[in-house]
Amino acid sequence: MIYLTYNDQPTGVYFSQVTDVCNYVNLKFNCRIRLVALISIRGFSENKKEIKRNFADSIVLPMFPKQKNWRKNKFILELLFLFIGKQNCWSRGVFATNLAIGLKKNGRVNKVVFDGRGAYEAEYNEYLNKITGTKENIRELEKNAIHFSDYRIAVSEKLVDYWKINYNYLQNQHVIIPCTLNGDEEPTFPSENVIEKIREELGYTKQDLVFIYSGSSADWQSLKIVDDFMSLQMKQNSAIQFILLSNSKLEDLKVYKDFPQRVIRKWVSPDKVVDYLSASDYGVLLREDSVTNQVASPTKFAEYLNAGLNVLITENIGDFTKFTQDNNCGMVIKDFSVGYNFSKLDYFEKLNNFKLAQKYFIKDIYKESYKTIVELLKEK
Repeated sequence: MIYLTYNDQPTGVYFSQVTDVCNYVNLKFNCRIRLVALISIRGFSENKKEIKRNFADSIVLPMFPKQKNWRKNKFILELLFLFIGKQNCWSRGVFATNLAIGLKKNGRVNKVVFDGRGAYEAEYNEYLNKITGTKENIRELEKNAIHFSDYRIAVSEKLVDYWKINYNYLQNQHVIIPCTLNGDEEPTFPSENVIEKIREELGYTKQDLVFIYSGSSADWQSLKIVDDFMSLQMKQNSAIQFILLSNSKLEDLKVYKDFPQRVIRKWVSPDKVVDYLSASDYGVLLREDSVTNQVASPTKFAEYLNAGLNVLITENIGDFTKFTQDNNCGMVIKDFSVGYNFSKLDYFEKLNNFKLAQKYFIKDIYKESYKTIVELLKEK
């Protein structure tokens, strides 16, 4: 069986959602799933090494340049499957799934599982409308992935609702697996002394309220909303400090212009992120109310909780806004124009958040769902 990805670069999200899943499946179900990754020719050699370092049983191939030429990659896969034989494909996203469906029609693929990571047509219309040659066909590609795959994975209940409303999906041939924690996440929570030591090393006192945003500057992550919100909160409360784990430019942010001594920006490797999270009290997950965000399963939600943080979240973020309310593990921010009364989390509040993450966001919680996919892919 094959896990097929198209045009996904090796980032922390890729390793969490792809290579870590492949390692987990092979370990838990005594099977062999191989990763086939079609990636950009830009930085190909280095990215190939990085993928194979995280999952050795990988076949990494250069994709045809430009996403509008995605169909041409079918010929690469035709040749590959000619040598490795007919395959069942677990396909990430609409492009990989449509490639697999095309190969199924030609007899190179037997079964196709669509791993739906979000609402693709909505994302293209809301955030990726500058990409030409694919936007015009994205609805048809998403429809094909939903209706012509043999089984489906959704990251949220809201995503399944989106399929039903927008694509008349009437089946029940799917499982829901939200974005989970990496398999190598440490299952024990650091002691109170260790957390305080990390805070001290980063220059924070016991009185400081440390907020953190971990993510890119991609449009759907709504950094402008985060920027304005944090600027207002820091004006209202002098104890608030802000860590930005992002590739954004500090000089472009209002919060940095207003409070340069209380804002730090870092862009660190995934293994270093945990220290900055551990030093914090609140994880910021504020996004605009778009369809893309309404069906999403942000990886950072589980990571914030696992580090013991309370999550500041907006309304209608996948299934997580309700989760935050039901489990009292943060605050739903509805009004961006007022200052809120934030207090420092004590150790037991942090420990409780960690336990929530371990209860709901480790892969073993969804073992039966993974088993359903694996058993389908094992069929001839």
